[in-house]
Amino acid sequence: MRLLNIGYGNVVSAARVMAVVDAESAPARRTVQDARQDKRLIDGTAGHKAGAVVILDNGMVALSALQAETVAARLEAESEGENSHD
Repeated sequence: MRLLNIGYGNVVSAARVMAVVDAESAPARRTVQDARQDKRLIDGTAGHKAGAVVILDNGMVALSALQAETVAARLEAESEGENSHD
């Protein structure tokens, strides 16, 4: 299983990531609010301001203190690394 580092030692399954979005957008804020109410939120910010919202295929939502571009770049690097092992 490939893991994606979302900052501060927190990881999520790279295969489950459906989207990485900017935490400041209104739709992302609503998604986080809904996930928090439904107990589907994973807070990986370690007390810092959220920079990215990672939406997983099982309905869970993870918060990262890293910027969305950083998380997306790590995800892309992870998927390229996975392809090189074939």
